Amino acid sequence: MLHNESFGQGPNLCLLHGWGAQNAIWRDWAQSCLAENFTVTLIELPGFGNSETLTLNNPTAKQLESAWLEAIQAVLPKKTHLLGWSLGGLLAQKIALHYPQQIDKLICLASTPRFTQNDQWQYGVSPKLMSDFMSAITQDTVQTLNHFWKLQLQGSDGARQHIKRLLALLKDCKLPSLTGLTQGLTLLKELDCRSDATAIQSPILWLLGENDPLIPVNFIEEFLSKNGTIQPAPKAVILSGAGHMPFRSHPVETANAITAFLQD
Repeated sequence: MLHNESFGQGPNLCLLHGWGAQNAIWRDWAQSCLAENFTVTLIELPGFGNSETLTLNNPTAKQLESAWLEAIQAVLPKKTHLLGWSLGGLLAQKIALHYPQQIDKLICLASTPRFTQNDQWQYGVSPKLMSDFMSAITQDTVQTLNHFWKLQLQGSDGARQHIKRLLALLKDCKLPSLTGLTQGLTLLKELDCRSDATAIQSPILWLLGENDPLIPVNFIEEFLSKNGTIQPAPKAVILSGAGHMPFRSHPVETANAITAFLQD
């Protein structure tokens, strides 16, 4: 069972965090900006925060994906809006595809249909960078995580102050398990939701940071134009001056876009 915590009032809204993170990274924001209108549930991914690591014996990427999706689905309310940030956004797309009866509306925050580049997808992180991260995380977990957290706020307004506050917040938090980190990196490398776009039944909002160093926001125009038959038509909002953590650099603007979409 994955660790989760709930607060607020109103329709259900579940949040899935990104790689290397845990509920602490956005708890204060969710309580101050979302809980007035929604019953918010924060879910920690396997091996992150207080969630147990999934013990799997040399799983294939597909087996790993299935195990993570089943663990997340088990703690979801019977009916809920679902917001996934970064890796959480990739998982949220798969959840909406496989468990459509549970998901009302879907929000992909600083996320993408595919995180890693390949021959048909240039809008992502290079395979070499992913390989370097996989190697570095086993050699120096803390330094690699600190580097990744700093990277996510680069390009955002007031980046230096936001990085300082984030590192102060996370230095006293429980480190993710090495297995959880490597499993998460495998999913970031392998998950591909591009072919799922027309099969997802939930209305979708793509909520992106203008200066995201990990996800080029210009992917959204091409992706939506190639999937023009999606109904209902996905919406896209680009947050000016934001990077990969809009909820920390632009908390009010991020919450307002979420609330407007869910209450529309």
